[in-house]
Amino acid sequence: MLKHLVQALLVTAFVPFVPFVPAAFVPALLSASSTVRTVGGDHPAGPVHNEHWPAGLAAIVNVPDRVHGWFVNWEDVFYFTGDTQELNRFISRTGALPGGDLRVILHPGSLAVRSPWDAAPRPLRADWTLYAAPFTQAQVTDDGITPGPFVLRIHVYLGGQVRLDELVVPAEVAVESGGEIEDFVRRHAERR
Repeated sequence: MLKHLVQALLVTAFVPFVPFVPAAFVPALLSASSTVRTVGGDHPAGPVHNEHWPAGLAAIVNVPDRVHGWFVNWEDVFYFTGDTQELNRFISRTGALPGGDLRVILHPGSLAVRSPWDAAPRPLRADWTLYAAPFTQAQVTDDGITPGPFVLRIHVYLGGQVRLDELVVPAEVAVESGGEIEDFVRRHAERR
């Protein structure tokens, strides 16, 4: 039952608003009647912390380059601005966190800064986001949550200050495509 509720929320709650959010939307509170309750909001501009974060994550997100952030239950999303050298340092520091599963996802174009409940993007500029959550949808079962590494995803947008030819990602960190270019190529091929 829990797994089906989570999957329903993933399909209807935030995917249309923030397409890069991984599938880890798990309710923090479930009542005895299985009514789903969510808690969320914008992070304040000052320092933030979460007791479920790995040691060192607060120091990484509490920097002047953080321009926005929001949370829903156990999930946190932070927006940062900076050039490639700043991003390289950010990736290195995030990759050094204990117990984390870090992946870097590359996207073409620019990043719209917004919370899922915003009617329109905010007038802010950002070059990457950090998604942080203690588990993924795959870890949610009918019996509860299967422990696993802390989920860390850095989504990098190449339409701003970040230059791909200067990006340095440690060998142990996975790099993925956000899929936008592959989707464009596929749609183009289908029209031919």
